[in-house]
Amino acid sequence: MRRVTLILLALGALVVLGIFSSIVSHGFGELTDVEEERERLQQRTIELEESVEELDETLEAIRTDPAAVESLARRELGWVRPGDTVILLTTPTHPPRPAVLTGPTPTPILTLPD
Repeated sequence: MRRVTLILLALGALVVLGIFSSIVSHGFGELTDVEEERERLQQRTIELEESVEELDETLEAIRTDPAAVESLARRELGWVRPGDTVILLTTPTHPPRPAVLTGPTPTPILTLPD
């Protein structure tokens, strides 16, 4: 009787240990996922802060420098002054290529003698 009790206690302890191990390992997996997401968001925050700095510099230049306004208008809006020569470059278009048939080669029904 005492031996059966010890075996049942050992089995119960193993079951409890298995459940605990499963819960802990699942928690560590979630923790790792959260840490990776946090690092990704921190990197994105750094990128956005750099972008804000660049935009602030551009805005300040536009407010204070007329040449910056002209440069931006030329680059972004295609603005030209009277007397400027405009050259438009186009990409050549090629005619569509004929479709290539794929599949087994047909066998002739009749062959002519040589």
